[in-house]
Amino acid sequence: MIKMNEDNKIKEIKISKFRMVMKFAKLFFFTMFRTKWFLPGVKELTVDELNERISSGDTPIIIDTRDRVEYYGAEGSWKKYGHIKDSMSIPIMQLTSNIDKLVEHKDKDFVTICPGGGMSLVAAEILVKAGFENVYSLKGGMDNWDRKGYPTTTEINSDYPIDEFESVFSQNKGKKGETKESSKEKYTGEVHKTVDARNFSCPIPVLNSKKAITKMKIGQVLEILTTDPGSKTDIPAWAKVSEQELLSMEEANPEEFRFIVKKIK
Repeated sequence: MIKMNEDNKIKEIKISKFRMVMKFAKLFFFTMFRTKWFLPGVKELTVDELNERISSGDTPIIIDTRDRVEYYGAEGSWKKYGHIKDSMSIPIMQLTSNIDKLVEHKDKDFVTICPGGGMSLVAAEILVKAGFENVYSLKGGMDNWDRKGYPTTTEINSDYPIDEFESVFSQNKGKKGETKESSKEKYTGEVHKTVDARNFSCPIPVLNSKKAITKMKIGQVLEILTTDPGSKTDIPAWAKVSEQELLSMEEANPEEFRFIVKKIK
């Protein structure tokens, strides 16, 4: 830490060893245990490991949980890079209803994918609870895959038509104030706990929300504050698959979002 002295010269301020040790300890425990506490049984695969497996011909079954428009990088999608070739497109909202289609491959390795690695953890947990043993979540998601420069495609696959499911973006376009997901009406009811995930990207908003709601009582209300645009998809999807009630999603401005979730299970 540094600051200016009276002569406008920079002087060094020492930080005790104890304080430094405590800072590193706090970072270590958060990094090591953030997923184990809240998502037991979920393993992660790095983008390097997945690319190596694909290159060697040992390709696992890849389930892309983004909505269909994001999967194809079509107009209205947040990112335009498309998807990993031969990956299965099963939007997170449709995963539980499609479990039966995956049972015949139960003995194979599965990798779940989302934009940043948050919702894919939830998707992997769903598969684990359904009895699938070899399930991994792609760490860092498609964002990290694209940053590494690994190959993607926007080719249309007849097995996953782009118009089969409406995009979250298409559903909300021009409907602000008409749905809970894009409501401009500020929730003024009682809030029992707040998760401030502003300035954090995926998967932190989802992980911290999951942690908070597990400690709450049925009927209590959770407030979630984020600045990650991906939360507009991730938080509603997480609320749905975890069977909680999304009361509202408010946009204070283009860069700040507020979600209100009621615990019902």
